[in-house]
Amino acid sequence: MIDHRDGTFTAISMNRQHRFSLQQEDVQFHRWNLVRFRNHIARSLGLEPANDADKTGDRLVRLGYYWLSPGKEYPVYWLRVNNYTDFQGGLLCLTLKRKSPFFLLTGTRADWDTELQDDMCERNSPLLALSEILDYRDGQFLANDAWHGAVEMFRQTLHPVKMVTVPPFEFRKKGQLWVVRYDGQELFLKDNDGPRYMAMLLANPGHSFFAIDMHQIAAGYDPDTTVRPNSGGDLTDRQTFREAEEQSRKLLSELDQARRDGDRIRKQEILDEIEKLANYLCETKGFGGRLKKNSSPTDSIRRSIQQLIKGTIKEIEKESVECAKHFRKSITTGYVICYDPSSEIYWSL
Repeated sequence: MIDHRDGTFTAISMNRQHRFSLQQEDVQFHRWNLVRFRNHIARSLGLEPANDADKTGDRLVRLGYYWLSPGKEYPVYWLRVNNYTDFQGGLLCLTLKRKSPFFLLTGTRADWDTELQDDMCERNSPLLALSEILDYRDGQFLANDAWHGAVEMFRQTLHPVKMVTVPPFEFRKKGQLWVVRYDGQELFLKDNDGPRYMAMLLANPGHSFFAIDMHQIAAGYDPDTTVRPNSGGDLTDRQTFREAEEQSRKLLSELDQARRDGDRIRKQEILDEIEKLANYLCETKGFGGRLKKNSSPTDSIRRSIQQLIKGTIKEIEKESVECAKHFRKSITTGYVICYDPSSEIYWSL
């Protein structure tokens, strides 16, 4: 800008290809106060203005500080440039002395390149154009949504919001209720033996249980407890019981292996053998491994557990058809009870 000393002024473009005659009222640009302008922009962006007095003509101006939290302030710089060489020089000066994140503002995107944007991204430092983050209305600059969005993204980058993760598959007792969540669908069950038996199965996918064993575990007894001499019954009864129980354990293991191998024929053969042994054990075995005296054939325990599990699935179906469908397909009931899903599902129990 040229002052002709006669009350007229002439402005010359940066590339010196254009000249503009200015009027007396345009003198405000001629006497532009950089510090006042810097403070106005800083306040428009919600920054704490910098206290250092920048000299007019400096290509790198510190506008102020963005306060993320007490003791956590980040400087905001304005890079004033006339050409690409000045831009690179100012940027080099800044990046050499700043290791922690900062904001870098330029007039426009004209001098940005891919290398600059990648470098600023690696530094977790926002790169913004003043022409895009400020609006001019009623004689003043105002920060717009582009600025507020950039600030929020910067905040989340440095202090990510701690998300409370909810397991997609959950079967857990909480207070007097059971919380069941299947692939995002949540429902609640009243506490009774049905959900307890199902939780036992879900905790042991692919593992087969005798109904009587599940009954013993739910009652607080160890199904593997050996028969004691004073358990009742004569020696022959106790010996026969031990052999039947050992054979049943072996068959359960073989059943699980056949199921993993997908051997349907062998699986059915084992189930037939198990049914015979299970009937004997259900008739003979009492709590804690004691032999029953004068017991009569009964499979009431098997039928009771079967009804409880089916009843629980029916309750689940009222809220989630897909969850009930999964359990009906994956849980087998009878003398041997097993949860064997077709695909791996990790339940939070």
